[in-house]
Amino acid sequence: TEVIKFCNTKEESIPIAMALSAALPLTSNHYAAKNNLPLYHHVGEGYEEYYTTIDLMYHRLDLLAGRDATNLCRYFRQIATFDVATLFLSSLAFESPFTFLHNNRMSSPQSQLHTVESIMAYLKDTTGLLANPGLRPQIRQEVNTLYNAMQHLKKRHQDARGSLKNFIIRRYIASVNGVLQVFPGCLLSNNYDPSQRLWYRKALQHPGKIITTEPYLDAGGSGYIITIAHTIFEGKSNALHSIERDQPVAIVALDLTYAFFYKMMDSTPLCQMHNIKCLLFENEGYLIAHPSMTQAKSGIKNQRRPHEHLTHKESYLANDILNHKNLVRKLACANYQNRTLQRYYVFNTSLNEILTNVVHGERTKYAIALLKGSNIFAAVLNSTCDGGAFCPCSTIDRQCLNCKRMDQADCECPCECPMPLMQTKDEEEDNSNKEH
Repeated sequence: TEVIKFCNTKEESIPIAMALSAALPLTSNHYAAKNNLPLYHHVGEGYEEYYTTIDLMYHRLDLLAGRDATNLCRYFRQIATFDVATLFLSSLAFESPFTFLHNNRMSSPQSQLHTVESIMAYLKDTTGLLANPGLRPQIRQEVNTLYNAMQHLKKRHQDARGSLKNFIIRRYIASVNGVLQVFPGCLLSNNYDPSQRLWYRKALQHPGKIITTEPYLDAGGSGYIITIAHTIFEGKSNALHSIERDQPVAIVALDLTYAFFYKMMDSTPLCQMHNIKCLLFENEGYLIAHPSMTQAKSGIKNQRRPHEHLTHKESYLANDILNHKNLVRKLACANYQNRTLQRYYVFNTSLNEILTNVVHGERTKYAIALLKGSNIFAAVLNSTCDGGAFCPCSTIDRQCLNCKRMDQADCECPCECPMPLMQTKDEEEDNSNKEH
């Protein structure tokens, strides 16, 4: 009978003042090992010294059932281990992505286990005699470099001191070439692709900044979480680091429970005053923390949406800030997967001032500021009445209520409109030939 233990969930991190402070670009040299090897090390005389045995497991912990499963446990709803980090390789890490997909979806468990063993044996080989099982040439070096970084993150996670130990779910680091390492180690879906995740895309969109995602349900079963991420740049010992010139080579991230940001606001005396409302939102206007989002939903009020937006909860504030041209822009883009035009908001992450009401004399007054070095905006509202403004939102789906009009000053919830039917070039030529 297989025995699954339950993991101890004590976690730890650095103070939030350090986590959200503006910093110099984070480089791979921050995580250098004793031999101070750069990220892209060229194999030479120090081959054996570089490729030492790494204490790392492949993420397919489900294949270990009945074999070496003594150190596995249940962490929320995931098979996990607190002993080592786990490695995930996306299709980008393989010379033939189709072979990767076949190994993970079509082959038998025995064949999958053989593939996993071949990959880990090659990555841990110190002799250079084992054949490459189909990985791209640089992947082996990246796995070892990210392993050095993960040892630092693992030590942080296991540290028993600090005020954030009960809020951090997991830490991970992903390279731009498809290498991902996670601690505590856990099983991931074979369809998982780090480059398609919101935290990954946002970090690359804002290199050098600490970014947060909007709250989302954790697939691992820990409830609503928020991911904080930061880019890592290639270290160059003989040059100054520049966000504009240096290319990101990896993203480091951690998952926080939803309660963390409310703890931060509860410790702020201003937010406890009568008629004062404090909230946090990210650079597209999705709320990270809002007083109403901690209340239990009822049959009538506070029905929770998958992603709560500023326009959903603070329509007066949303109406007014659209007049701040240097704060927010209303944009649209085409989604060709479902053939829709997406309307959304983008807030200025270079804002260096505190913005207040454009329309004076209203009963609601506010102040908005960017947390420097991040994509998080903090807002404080002094309101005696939350009414008086309205942002049109569909209560059924994401359909825009007026697809024929889009104006910067018109407040509406993020929504979508059907994409107008367009003829392809071949169809146009066919129609032209028919006419002649």
